[in-house]
Amino acid sequence: MINIYCADIGNYSSITALKGEKPRVMRSVFLDVTYTSARDIDTEDSPSVKLDDKVLVLGERATKQKNPQTAAERGKQLPEFVKPFTLAGLRQDFEGTVRFLVPERSQWDEDSIRKTLVCDTHQVVVNGKSYRHRIKSVEFYPETDLAVSHSYKTGKLDNEGDTLCIDIGGGTTNYVVMSPDCNVLTRRSIPKVGGVSLANDIINSDLMQGYAKRSSVAFKVPKVMDAIADGSLVYGRKYDFSAVFPRLLENWFNNLMDSITTAANDYLSDVTNIMLIGGNANLVRQKLSSQPGFYIPANPQLSNIQALLAM
Repeated sequence: MINIYCADIGNYSSITALKGEKPRVMRSVFLDVTYTSARDIDTEDSPSVKLDDKVLVLGERATKQKNPQTAAERGKQLPEFVKPFTLAGLRQDFEGTVRFLVPERSQWDEDSIRKTLVCDTHQVVVNGKSYRHRIKSVEFYPETDLAVSHSYKTGKLDNEGDTLCIDIGGGTTNYVVMSPDCNVLTRRSIPKVGGVSLANDIINSDLMQGYAKRSSVAFKVPKVMDAIADGSLVYGRKYDFSAVFPRLLENWFNNLMDSITTAANDYLSDVTNIMLIGGNANLVRQKLSSQPGFYIPANPQLSNIQALLAM
């Protein structure tokens, strides 16, 4: 039996994988349908989960319903998110250790997650199939650190210099400066900076506010994030924000880089690599692909969990 299970519960997407298996990605949104009929056909990446006498719909299907609960707005460390999204990724009975990725170490959050996950037995029904899980321990790893050290070990980064890695997630941006011997020189986790802040910039633009006034519609951050992620740049099927997106993206990224390089300035003299990972790194791939010293992995949203699985 495989007894190591890896989890990265993010503000936009949650990624889980048993050691030796491919990562499973789900949108970090759920809907409590315990007392409603708002259920449809179950899917692998957007399952129905029965847990603790509740029935939840997770992932993409939840975003289509009224009043979904989103990690980006509520907080991904809450037990109501951690437990279902961690356990929903398992498709076989499990007994062992969970390795959990975190933006930074927090005793309060770690104690809460341990209390949520470590117990006698979790009885879970996923898409109509019943599973029993016994989590004996939970280990925590700073996510961005692992991605950098793994990239050094696999030869993706120049070993003659330090690396500034910027992990641009849905609701949080992390950065770390690390030497080739994997010594962390500085790190910081910046809340409310990431896809959420870019989505808010779009919502607050004159174009979107004009739409809002004419149509009496209130735009929601998660749905704007979805339109960015799928590349459509259209909210729903009516509100196209592609005309303002390039300028807002440029301003957002430049401001992000300026704030990070200013804060980390004392550690940048020996930096030869600037590595971008996280779900929003692909937004600036074209802009940076031809610039020397920049490295964006092929699947930057999977960088952290792939490094954890490789341990």
